[in-house]
Amino acid sequence: MRSPLTVAVLLGLALAVSLPRARAQRPTPEQIAAWERDPEIVRDFEAGRTLRRAGKLEEAAAAYARVLQKAPGLAVAHLNLGLVRHDQRNYAASTREFSAAAELDPNLRQARLYLGIDAYLWGRYDLARSALAEAANMDADDAEALYWLGLAQAAAGDYRAAAGSLETTTRLKPKDEDALYQLQEVYLELWKASYDRLVAANPDSFRIHQVLAEGHVQANRLDDAKREYALVLRASPNIGAVHEALGDIARQQRDLPGALEEYKAELALSPQSTRVSYKIGDVLIETRDYAGAAKALRAAVAMQENFAPAYVGLGRLARQEGRANEAIADFQKALRLGVKGDLEESAHYQLFRLLLAAGKTTEAESHKKQYLRLADARKQRALMVADRERKIEEASPEPR
Repeated sequence: MRSPLTVAVLLGLALAVSLPRARAQRPTPEQIAAWERDPEIVRDFEAGRTLRRAGKLEEAAAAYARVLQKAPGLAVAHLNLGLVRHDQRNYAASTREFSAAAELDPNLRQARLYLGIDAYLWGRYDLARSALAEAANMDADDAEALYWLGLAQAAAGDYRAAAGSLETTTRLKPKDEDALYQLQEVYLELWKASYDRLVAANPDSFRIHQVLAEGHVQANRLDDAKREYALVLRASPNIGAVHEALGDIARQQRDLPGALEEYKAELALSPQSTRVSYKIGDVLIETRDYAGAAKALRAAVAMQENFAPAYVGLGRLARQEGRANEAIADFQKALRLGVKGDLEESAHYQLFRLLLAAGKTTEAESHKKQYLRLADARKQRALMVADRERKIEEASPEPR
């Protein structure tokens, strides 16, 4: 039901009226059975469905109204009349019908789902949250209910609850682009709110510069980020993670000596950092210091045996040194350990090349397919990141 509900346009159609109570008492099973056997009721009900499918909405509404004249407590008739009113974008009327259906039949989950959706579109966020929470409680795997619940929670300003609902939606439907986009929007709002709280707590805090630096990194304004990180280090020279962040920036700018210097500074502050040891090894491979790379990568594995990125680094090192079988084993281990992101893509690509050279064409083709799938997903993410960067740039506050 999501596709025809264009939120931004439709909220302006809300009417300042209140929902009446259900128009009929809950029927007995005998009454429902009698209505379902009544030929005139059946004829008008089927006519309503046919007319709605044909787009003849007023005629469909009239057919369902005739059903309800004879069977005022028939929940499914209220539900279907509500769908007609929804199609007409008359959310005051549709929510009234869905509310009646939900009260008449407590087990009719669709009534609560549609009530919540149309209450949201009508701008009645408390009603929407209540109905959608009930729908989600009736079916914990109802991604549609959770999606709209997240939207209603966000509209009411409860961004933490919205993030939880939308996170669950994306777990149930990992490729739901609408849910992923809305989740991004919610986290952006949380980021802005947390920044405001930080400024309110201490307008002179060096953490403000750290937050701004991270925002600049996300927006790919790397020189601005470096300036903000420098202010952080001036205020707190021994703070963790900042030298690592500067090393990452230097890598992006292809300044390998600068990256190595920053990573070593970070490791001096955090000698047990597996991640930084791996990054040092990765840079040393680029600079062809293979002995130093091996030492750093093995140190990473010694600190955390199942640290998957280190095995990607060891695989790259082995391939550079002509140890093809060891490289294959290292890349395969990285994948077994669940390496993600660009490193997963790299591991599949390297295995494709190595296995193809070894004459193992079937295995090579399998990794080629995985590599191409991940490369395509990366391109799609880049489009989303570009939109996110624009939003962060618009939202990034200046220091106060």
